[in-house]
Amino acid sequence: MTSAHVYGIMNTCYALWLDVRKPLDLDLVKRATKIMYRKMPHVQLGVGRHLGALWWRKMASPALDVDELTTDDVMAAFEELLRHRYSLEGPLWFLRLVTPEGKSVLDETAGHSHKYVCIFGFHHSVSDGTTNMQFCKVFVQVLDDLLQGRDVDMCSEGRFAEPFHDILADAATSHLSLLSLFLSRFYKGILSYGAYVRNFTRLFPMPTHKVAETHILHYELEETTSKKLYLRCKMEGVTLNSAFTAAANLALYLLMSARGHSLKATQINCVQVVNMRRYWPKPLQPNTFGCNISILDLDFQTEEKNLEEFWEYSRLVHSNISHHLTVTQRALTVQPISERLKLVIGSNFWLSRLGLPSTNNHHYCLTNMGDLRTAFPGTGDEVQVSKVLRSVSCHFMPTLCQHTLQTFRGRLCYSLDYYTQKMTRETASQYAEEILRVLTSSIHAPN
Repeated sequence: MTSAHVYGIMNTCYALWLDVRKPLDLDLVKRATKIMYRKMPHVQLGVGRHLGALWWRKMASPALDVDELTTDDVMAAFEELLRHRYSLEGPLWFLRLVTPEGKSVLDETAGHSHKYVCIFGFHHSVSDGTTNMQFCKVFVQVLDDLLQGRDVDMCSEGRFAEPFHDILADAATSHLSLLSLFLSRFYKGILSYGAYVRNFTRLFPMPTHKVAETHILHYELEETTSKKLYLRCKMEGVTLNSAFTAAANLALYLLMSARGHSLKATQINCVQVVNMRRYWPKPLQPNTFGCNISILDLDFQTEEKNLEEFWEYSRLVHSNISHHLTVTQRALTVQPISERLKLVIGSNFWLSRLGLPSTNNHHYCLTNMGDLRTAFPGTGDEVQVSKVLRSVSCHFMPTLCQHTLQTFRGRLCYSLDYYTQKMTRETASQYAEEILRVLTSSIHAPN
């Protein structure tokens, strides 16, 4: 993550749309961020060197990066902040309070009159989705206390954890297996020069003339539709994550078959982000901050007949994911090789600079925070969160795009992060809308 930042990627941003009973000012928000610095151990860190190696170092004083933006185009501001560059000495996070250019409008139904958006940025080396949702949860609590004039609980919320999965992974792998895996990844990621996604890029050529950036398309399913989809997944014995993966594969196949009419079957390659705390001893899991993730790479044979057998195909997808999460524990065994991704990232950076196509070994990445009901309820007496958006700049990673999922207030929230030098906005929009069409039409499909 630290080396990826040199190339301008792996910046994580979160946006919270706030309905607030009282006006917010920047001074109050700065007070809240100072409290967050004291309560959240991971935001107290910078990166230093000791004997030539990178080490975490606690900052000598609470350096903060807080500012105010006035705009009605939140998405443009969000995408711009995805390009934020940090000083590795810290702080490795920032906050922007976004206020609308016009006057705030009274929302009679919610009973809140003032609307703001808080955009947070986190250097990915110091945080992951679990850490960030906990941060957002505590921030809303602190802001709510300050608005009501209540005393704020100043105790630390948890600990910056040692990545225990690294120890488990080292014990579970041999030097020979790691060498074999590295050579395989090096071939797929660099030497094959995108052969593993050429079924798509041959039909949808990468727009290499575009500046490499991460852009976002955001969607939400309304609560009734979301609930019906969850119930159908439960009835079919699959997770929503598995059903979405199936829909993402089929939508990609539909896009390809619409241009390549002879395409009867193809292989879809994806990676799924895994919270590695799942492999830790249970007593070590709660209230742990830091970047504790890895990726699970999966291949799915996808055929024309799967279009008529969505739930059967979803069960195959679910079985594949479950097998590698729990039986082979593949995300754990590939962990020691993950830092070598910087070879692919560096290659794609320079290919982009030269105006050449990127090299990719997977079609997409999927990251899913699940139902945020417990992790981030987003409610307070003075502050209510109406919408959540999260994204990571990954345009030099070896995938064409990233799907980001979470459920907030009973609504399925879905974002497609697409990379401008790999996919046009038109293709990205077509892909995202096709996924949602496949998902929603599956609710009443025969099993």
